[in-house]
Amino acid sequence: MFKASPNRTYHKSTKRKQIDPTTCERDYSSDEIEFMQALESYKKSNGRKFPTLSEILEVVRSLGYQKQQPLETHATQAYPALGTDTVIASAEATLDGIDATLRSLD
Repeated sequence: MFKASPNRTYHKSTKRKQIDPTTCERDYSSDEIEFMQALESYKKSNGRKFPTLSEILEVVRSLGYQKQQPLETHATQAYPALGTDTVIASAEATLDGIDATLRSLD
């Protein structure tokens, strides 16, 4: 096993590979580029080459993303007296109507 010399000094590199979407085989969306730039900024400002998943989640949240509740939770909170099944059926019918309207526009 290789062991580094105890007399060797290490220096922190200030070079960072910049994000260059043109060098990839695919095109990145503006959201993907925004996320990559935010993550690179975080890594640079915090001296973290490999951020933890918690730190990545922090970056994602700083961009305004948040976990959504399932439709059932929203429905029962908004209309508790109607019951979950009734509210969900009504929501599905509304979505079906919107879908049909959009298809007719094609």
